[in-house]
Amino acid sequence: MMSLTETSLFEAVKNQYLYKLKSHLGMFLAMVGVQVMALLFSLGGVMSYGMGSQYVNLSIRFFSSEMVIGFTCIWIIVVAVWLTTKDYQNIDFTFVSNRLSSNLSNAAFLVTAALIGGVTAMLSGFLLRIIVYFKGSSYLLSQNFIVTPEVIFTGIAVTLLYLLLFGSLGYFCGVLAQLSKVFIVLMAGTYFGLIILAGRGHHLPELLKVFDFFRGESSLALLAVKVILAAGLIYACSIMLSNRLEVR
Repeated sequence: MMSLTETSLFEAVKNQYLYKLKSHLGMFLAMVGVQVMALLFSLGGVMSYGMGSQYVNLSIRFFSSEMVIGFTCIWIIVVAVWLTTKDYQNIDFTFVSNRLSSNLSNAAFLVTAALIGGVTAMLSGFLLRIIVYFKGSSYLLSQNFIVTPEVIFTGIAVTLLYLLLFGSLGYFCGVLAQLSKVFIVLMAGTYFGLIILAGRGHHLPELLKVFDFFRGESSLALLAVKVILAAGLIYACSIMLSNRLEVR
């Protein structure tokens, strides 16, 4: 007599999630490479300005980990899109799984990636300070050179939240691209169109100012609520859309 073992949704998601963590360490190595490259770009300063007179010239440069955080956001978008590709999705079906467990394990993997990326991107600011301190021959202001633990944890939390948001957006765009190649053309056209408009000094559409809804939030707790709700909604939409993909 044949017996069938029913696998719960939780077990299916856990098995796929653990498999993805073990088999995709290269993604995190790529993240380190991206962050190191951004750190090298940051050695020249993220912003500078100067002033002077006949006898004195003053040049001021600002250093921060903003570029590293920006590059990490791009990295997690690329990872999120890659998770939605057909070749990658076929790997999930080597397990006892369905679309729901596959999407949930992908979301869990992206949350882990956001956590690791948020911590390393924020801590890169310390490495940047050390390099600038020993490398620079110019006068270095001590203000903000030593960061309090409160500022560190707040920075990690904010970076984590933004990575969660960008990861969910990247996943949603990847699902759209899998539904139809038309969406790829539309998204690419929209992206380059906005760049051209911004370059010509045009005001961007009011719809795009939705990002101010997150960027302008001064309370960490409210920002967390906004990002978690938005990311959850985006993932829910991604799951519903992915159900329209042909089942393997």
